Amino acid sequence: MRRRSLGVVLLTVVLLAGAVEGVAAPPPPPLPRTILPPARPASELIVELESRSFAKRQRATRELYRSGADAAVLLGRAARGEKLEVAARAIGVLERMYTAQDLDVVAASESVLESLAETGPRGVARRARKVLESHTDLRQRRAVEQVRRLGGIFKDAQDNVVDPNNSRMVGHPIVTLQLGKGWKGGDKGLKYVRRLTRLRSLLIIDGAKASDEQLASLTAAVPMLLVVRRGRALLGVKSFSMPCQIQEVRPGLAAHRAGVKVGDVVQKFNDKPISDFQQLVDLIKGHRPGDKVILTVSRTVDGQKKIVALKVTLDSWEAASRLTGKKK
Repeated sequence: MRRRSLGVVLLTVVLLAGAVEGVAAPPPPPLPRTILPPARPASELIVELESRSFAKRQRATRELYRSGADAAVLLGRAARGEKLEVAARAIGVLERMYTAQDLDVVAASESVLESLAETGPRGVARRARKVLESHTDLRQRRAVEQVRRLGGIFKDAQDNVVDPNNSRMVGHPIVTLQLGKGWKGGDKGLKYVRRLTRLRSLLIIDGAKASDEQLASLTAAVPMLLVVRRGRALLGVKSFSMPCQIQEVRPGLAAHRAGVKVGDVVQKFNDKPISDFQQLVDLIKGHRPGDKVILTVSRTVDGQKKIVALKVTLDSWEAASRLTGKKK
């Protein structure tokens, strides 16, 4: 009888070890649900994962799932240990936590899984990567939720504020993410941006709490991501590079209110000559929202070129986002 029990235990360990090494696929995670508080501390439950009693190990595994975000780090440490069954159970719990509805729990488990995928023991790292890859769509949706909660603003090709998690946009590229003075995520929040594999461009407005060092790290990790920097003031136009000919005027914003028209060629900005669009962008960076400037343009009227001086009150990117957000 004793030999039979020992055989069952050994078989269990072998199967769980195989799951870590990728030999056998784990069962699918349960449907998302809210995590309830456990009856015992997570540290005590972690210890029980090494219990000689199979029943205790099973019970500890179930209770750890209910331990919430605080247990994620402990589970990560357990997964790096030498005991394969403990590692397999720890990663299994982290995967179940990753499908929870509590964003704090999701963030904690995802962070630990990413760390294991990058620096964990070979078999554990492989299993952690498989967990993340098997939940790509969920990973994207969660990242969008976190970024929006931290003050990030998503925009489409027409600069309208959008929600990438809207059913009409799922599966399509995310054109732009704007981070301005309302960005509360700082450098730490950029880890969520790193997970947005469908993101095409990142717009950084002066005043955004994101360091150059971390932005450089982000672009190194996501080389196809275009990072664009702008000042806090906004004119509200798009232009061909050279000469600085206006290609688009955004309705309701500074340029539109001042009378700028599509086809106008910008000659001067506050009496400073303009030869290309980048010069105009650089000069706008030196101003604040609400500043009044003179924009001198040339335009063709009835076949004749005219020079027109327009008084412009510069907008802010935040004001533009509120305007386009109302349209949606």
